[in-house]
Amino acid sequence: MDINNIIQTFGFPIACVIACGWFIYKMYTDSTNQNAEREEKNYEMLGKFQTSLDKFADVLSGYEQKLSVIEKDVKDIKDIVNK
Repeated sequence: MDINNIIQTFGFPIACVIACGWFIYKMYTDSTNQNAEREEKNYEMLGKFQTSLDKFADVLSGYEQKLSVIEKDVKDIKDIVNK
């Protein structure tokens, strides 16, 4: 349907309202699609971050165990020196 035919059939104000409605609909659908893509990227990054946090927690746990061994050794040495 031609824009001139729409204007002649419905009048200029109605044609403007239809055009504005189409424009708003187009903006809404584009915005929704962009938001969905952005959320998907955020979920991917969050998954990578979670993996990194899990690795860091494992390393931290290893250091905690090593520190416990060192504390025990220092306590044993302290007990020997104080006798």
